Amino acid sequence: MKFFELETLGDLNDAELLFLDQEPEVMGLDGYCLAAGERLGDGYPEEVKLQSGEDRPGIQLSSVLGNNFNYLIVCSAMKDVIAATCPKDTLECLPFTLLDPRGRVRSQDYFFINPIGGVDGVDAKASDIKYHRSGAIVGIRKLVLDPEKLRGAPSLFRLQQDLQLYVVSEPLARTFQERGFSNVVLRELAVSTTS
Repeated sequence: MKFFELETLGDLNDAELLFLDQEPEVMGLDGYCLAAGERLGDGYPEEVKLQSGEDRPGIQLSSVLGNNFNYLIVCSAMKDVIAATCPKDTLECLPFTLLDPRGRVRSQDYFFINPIGGVDGVDAKASDIKYHRSGAIVGIRKLVLDPEKLRGAPSLFRLQQDLQLYVVSEPLARTFQERGFSNVVLRELAVSTTS
């Protein structure tokens, strides 16, 4: 099976697309949880508003809203597809209100998708991983996935070795394409061959 990285930046070559560069202030430091797969649960504020800035000219809404804070932000139709293919305990789908640069409501059809935790799915021997002397991963120069470790993984997950990477299974990637979701930028990841 193939696996793909889902880019949260979206298509940076399409200047018409809305791109978000301001995190919701009400989240404070908890915004880190959305980028790193930590469960927010009851700590998620009741009313979260995300305002688009005036610095970016694009205004067109898309299925995935590109952003520079590594949040996976998708429309409700795409959220429903993801939620239908992932076990409930592996995912948080958190609603918010999208505001225009003047503070007016632009949409209430978007969600933060937060895959919880990470799956140990890396082939460490085939990958080129840089470790700190403490054993912590400092960087991954070459990432190769281990298909045996990924048996039974959710269709959307994070890697334990890189929690800021969103990995999509081939069937889910195919569904995104079939449904015509926009601004979905997928990059195929290397997978080791099984013997």
